[in-house]
Amino acid sequence: MSTQTAETVGFSFITMVESLVAGEHLEKNPWTPDAMWHNIANQVLDVLVARGELNRDEADVIAAVTPLSDLPDVIGCPSPSPIWRCVYAAYRLTSGRAFGETKYEIRNIMARRAVTTKQFSFMLGVVIDRDVRRVKNRKAPGATRKPATLQTARNAFGDGGFLTDSVPGKRWAPVYQSPDVLLELALAGDSNARITLMIGGGYALIMDGYLTRDRESKFFEGSAPFRGSPPAILSDLVSHEHGLRMLATAWERWNPDVPAHEYDIPDIEKDGSVIVAGETRETRRALRLTEYRLYEIASPAKAMAGFLKQQEARKAKNQADTPEDRDRENRERLVMALEVALDAAAGLRDSTVSPPPHPFGGHDDWETVKGNANAVYEILVANEPDEFADFIDSELPDDAEGEYED
Repeated sequence: MSTQTAETVGFSFITMVESLVAGEHLEKNPWTPDAMWHNIANQVLDVLVARGELNRDEADVIAAVTPLSDLPDVIGCPSPSPIWRCVYAAYRLTSGRAFGETKYEIRNIMARRAVTTKQFSFMLGVVIDRDVRRVKNRKAPGATRKPATLQTARNAFGDGGFLTDSVPGKRWAPVYQSPDVLLELALAGDSNARITLMIGGGYALIMDGYLTRDRESKFFEGSAPFRGSPPAILSDLVSHEHGLRMLATAWERWNPDVPAHEYDIPDIEKDGSVIVAGETRETRRALRLTEYRLYEIASPAKAMAGFLKQQEARKAKNQADTPEDRDRENRERLVMALEVALDAAAGLRDSTVSPPPHPFGGHDDWETVKGNANAVYEILVANEPDEFADFIDSELPDDAEGEYED
């Protein structure tokens, strides 16, 4: 790559001044890291256009100059969604040699010898949130004010975002299909569809605060069963069917027009069906996804190990647990252990390895596992709770008598 000409430098300086003015609308203080990287991104796009790495139409799509409504005609995506602008921006700035070219220009502008992938991801984050930053920065009304998710999302992008090992500098291309079609292709082994689904679903999970940066406090406070950065969790999710279905569900249920606190992405079973809480038709609703649950889906084995480690840490504090606390912890351990066991058993059942060795090991190993499973089953059957123990029977008001008769 040749040295910048004086004409290009002058153009970049003018762009810098214009970007600083635009930065006033990003944050109250234009010199926050967010605004600084916002301005750097604007300059990088203009330099890439000047060098012929991008044309102006491509840069306008990335910079949100091109309206969302025009995206299907301009890039060929199936819908005018901010997610598709995100996928396109990630492709044009990170795929193949574009990653190195973009990092080179960042280093030139910042006069740095190196730019980390996390710094690159943070810059990408403040570029691809332009369509939704006003909405996602709105707080919840009322006494129980839930925080906005915009800054949480930027922190997650600063921890790597969706730049897993398969994205920056690797040769991949977007697959412009709906999430359900992408899921089918990804399950069939299409690597481009898998990366597209990971970026799209990852963007939705990050923007709405379901996937946040890695912090030690999350593990010890119990909001996550193990430590993992956003790219690490997304790598786990995209490696198996349950995770791919979760990414597709997040993409399909994501709403760019409302803050994260006004709707919920649901939790799903391994087959993709929504998990429902409640026993009656009147109270039935989708169970809300949580970050803890997202980690469980990503890696059940890591989640189980982390859960046990958290319990050991609690006991190490020498705090006397009540019998109720011990029962609750044991119920949680039982549920998680059975989920891990079921996942492992299904994996062994579906193994493509031809015996010997048998996927379930030797006959003695199989007998031991079967005996433990039967022992747990017999304990559960012998200790079934009363189905109506928590049911409160009530009569209809007198003035409503007969109203519900057939």
